Amino acid sequence: MTQETNLYTITVPPFTKALRALSKILDKAEAHAATKASERHPAEKHQSALLNDRLVFDQFNFTRQVQVACDNAKLGVSRIGGLEAPAFPDTEQTFEELKTRVEKTIAFLESVKPEALIGKESATVKLPYYKDKHFTAFDYASEYLIPNFYFHVTTAYSILRKAGVPLGKRDYMGNLTLEDDAAK
Repeated sequence: MTQETNLYTITVPPFTKALRALSKILDKAEAHAATKASERHPAEKHQSALLNDRLVFDQFNFTRQVQVACDNAKLGVSRIGGLEAPAFPDTEQTFEELKTRVEKTIAFLESVKPEALIGKESATVKLPYYKDKHFTAFDYASEYLIPNFYFHVTTAYSILRKAGVPLGKRDYMGNLTLEDDAAK
């Protein structure tokens, strides 16, 4: 089945897919921390180390990367569609709490109807940190939202890889939508 390309199909389904993959990555990170546990260094200490790790001193830590990826998805779609996004306080301190944030973000994305985004390419999108300037919704999605979302998802993945969590490209990519050649 051929998909029509529009602001809905380039944001909501791919963001949902990436967030589902991120949720599974969180499971692997939590399991990895548990395998490192010892009497002197309980699993919570390893979890805390992973949650606070970062690639470079001036980048956000792992927890903040996940929070910002979720914020990008929900706020970006909301800005394009003129929708009210749910507010999530940035209080997560465990992998389970981050998973809950990811799940709530997915639930919001799944509640967005395609009609809320389709045909909004010329709509105005303003961001609070670009005073007296705006994007069209198309430019916002293609130049800012999508690259920014994947930057934070990729950075979160990379922090865990650097820390030794056994992840591969398949974990990052998630399930692929493959069709059977014989079905043609």
